[in-house]
Amino acid sequence: MPADAALVAVVSFTLLILAYFTYGRFIARRIYQLRDDCPTPAHALEDGVDYVPTRVPVLFGHHFASIAGLGPILGPAIAVIWGWLPAVLWVVVGSIFIGAVHDLGALTVSLRYKGRSVGEVCYHVMGPRARLLALLIIFFLMSLAMGAFVNAISALFVSFNPDAIIPSFGLMLVAMAIGIAVYRLKAPLGPATVVGLIAFAALIVWGVERPITTYEWFAAPETRQALDEARDAPAEYNEAGEVTVPEFASPYGAAAAAARLNAVDNTAAAEDVNRAVQTAKYSWIGVLLAYGFIASVLPVWLLLQPRDYINSFQLYFALATMVLGLLFAAATAAPESRIDAAAFRPNVTGAPPWFPFLFVTIACGAVSGFHALVSSGTTVKQLNRQTDALPIGYGAMLTEGALAILVILACAAGLGAVHWQAGGIYATWGGIQSAGLATQLSAVVQGGANFLAQIGIPAKYGTALLAVTIVAFAMTTLDSATRLLRFNVEEICRSINAGVLANRYFASAVAVAGIAFFGLVPAGKVLWVLFGTSNQLLAGLTLLTVSVFLFKLGRPIVYTLVPMILMLVVSIWAMVMSMIGFWTAPEQPWRWALTGVTSIVLMMSLWLMAEALLSFAKGRGGLDEDGEPPAQDEEEQAAIGTAHLG
Repeated sequence: MPADAALVAVVSFTLLILAYFTYGRFIARRIYQLRDDCPTPAHALEDGVDYVPTRVPVLFGHHFASIAGLGPILGPAIAVIWGWLPAVLWVVVGSIFIGAVHDLGALTVSLRYKGRSVGEVCYHVMGPRARLLALLIIFFLMSLAMGAFVNAISALFVSFNPDAIIPSFGLMLVAMAIGIAVYRLKAPLGPATVVGLIAFAALIVWGVERPITTYEWFAAPETRQALDEARDAPAEYNEAGEVTVPEFASPYGAAAAAARLNAVDNTAAAEDVNRAVQTAKYSWIGVLLAYGFIASVLPVWLLLQPRDYINSFQLYFALATMVLGLLFAAATAAPESRIDAAAFRPNVTGAPPWFPFLFVTIACGAVSGFHALVSSGTTVKQLNRQTDALPIGYGAMLTEGALAILVILACAAGLGAVHWQAGGIYATWGGIQSAGLATQLSAVVQGGANFLAQIGIPAKYGTALLAVTIVAFAMTTLDSATRLLRFNVEEICRSINAGVLANRYFASAVAVAGIAFFGLVPAGKVLWVLFGTSNQLLAGLTLLTVSVFLFKLGRPIVYTLVPMILMLVVSIWAMVMSMIGFWTAPEQPWRWALTGVTSIVLMMSLWLMAEALLSFAKGRGGLDEDGEPPAQDEEEQAAIGTAHLG
C-alpha cells in the first residue's frame, strides 16, 4: 500500500520542531555555552561593509538563503532514486544530530575568534599548517560547489524556465532599493518589506507573461521561424490516445522546443536548438560569474543582506503553500497525496551503492560543510547577540531539513508515477545521469506545482513561482559563496605573507576564476557527487575543529565527536570510490581534472586529520575559560581589525 505523503511531512516537521526546543537548546546552553555579556564581532569590529549588527529576522533570512541554494533541492531530488524512506530518515536524523550541531558549532567557534573563518580558527587550535590546509580545502570545495550551481542555473534559464529570468535579476534592483531605503534613508523595515514583496510579485507575473528565450538568440533564422509557427501549438494524439506531438506552450524552454521539433520530424531545427543551447548556457555562465564578482565587493547591506531577506519570504510562502497543497491533496484523496516511489531501492540499475553515496548525495538538508563557511564567513559578522546563534545556526538548518523533506515528497509523490516506471527519469541511474542537473530541478518544480494546484494556484504561476524560488536561492548562494571565497583567498594570501594581494578585488577575481573552472566542466551528476563528497568531508573536518576547541576547554565532545566520525568515514569512503570511478571511466575531457582535484583534496584532508590528532595528543589548555585564544601580538591584533575591510 502506498505511503501517505502528508503523514510523512507532518511527522518529519513535528520531530524537527521538537528537536529545536530540546536538543538544540541543550547544545547551545550546556555545550557551546552561548551568552550575551560580551560583544559580538559585529559590534566590536563594525565597519559598515562586512561587520554589520543585524536583527534576527533579517539575518535569519540572509543565513537561510545563503545555506539553502540548490543543495537541499538537487541532492534529495537525485538521492530519492534509492527510495524515499532512507532519504527522509537521513534528512531528519542528520539535520537534528549532525547538521544543526555542526552549523551552530562553526558559528560558536567563529564568535570566539572575532569573526574569523573556520580555516583561520584551525591556526589557533591546531597550528599554522592546519590553517593553510583548511583554507586550501575550502577553496576547492566552494569553487566546485558554485561551479555546479552556475552550470545548473544557466541550464534552467535556457532549457526549462526562461520565465524565471526577469524576476531573478529584477530582484537585485528591488533588494538594492530596500538596502538604501533601510540603511541610508532610515525607512521602517516593515513598510519597505511590503513594498519589496509587492514588487517581487509583479516581477514574477512579468516573467510569466514575457519569458526570455535566450537560446533563440543563437539559433538560425529558419529555426526561429519554425519555433514561431509552433508557438502555443496544442498536443497531438494517435487513435489510442497517446501523445505523438507534445504541446509547445509558454515558457517555451529549449527542452520543450527540441522535443516539439523532433516530434514533427524537423530534426535539423532540433539539432540547431541543441547547438544554440550550449552557446546560450556558456553566455549565462559568464553573466553569473560577473554578477558574483560584483556582489562580492559591494557592501553587505546594499545587495547581499536585503536580497536574501526578501528571498526568505518567497521561500516561506513556497513552503507554506506546498504544505497546504499536500494536506489538501490528502484530505481529498488526490493522486498527489500518494507516494509513487519505492520506499527502498538498494539496487538501482547502474547506480553506485546507496551506502555511502546516499549520505553524500544529500548534503545540504542533512549536513553540509558549506554551512560552516557561511556561518563563519558572513553570518558571524552580522550576529547582534551570541544567543541569536541558536535560531540562526540551529534553527535555519532544521528549516532547510523541512525544505529537503518537501523536495523528496515532490519527486516521490507530486511528480507522478510515470517518472518511476520504465522509461522514466527515475527508472535507472542512467536516466538521471543523462537528464542533467537542470532536469532534476525541473522535476522538483513540476512536482511542487502539482501540490500548489491543489489549492487553486494555476500551473503556469505555480511552476514560475517555484522556478524563481530555486533560481533566486541558487543565486543568493552564488553571491554569498563568491564573497566567502574572497575572504578565503585573502586569508590564504596573508597566511603565505602575500598581504599585498589580500584585497577584495584581486581576491574576488581569483574566486571567480576558481568557480569558472568547475562551471565549464561538462560533468553533470558526476560534478554534483564530487561536490557532495568534498562537502561532507569538510563537514567532518569542521566538526573535528569544533571537537578540538571543546576538548581544549574541557567540555564534553561526544556530541560533536560521534557525528564527526560518521561524516569522515562516509565521505572518505565515497571519495575513494569516486576517484576510482574517474580513473577507470571511459576517456572524457574532464577525467584527469576531477581525478587530480579529488586526490589533492583527499590528501590535504588526511593531513589535516593528522594535525588534529597531534593537537589532541598535546592535551587540554591553550584557551581561557571563555573560549578565547591567548592574546595576540600587535601585528596579529591589527590583522584582526582589518581582516575583511578590503
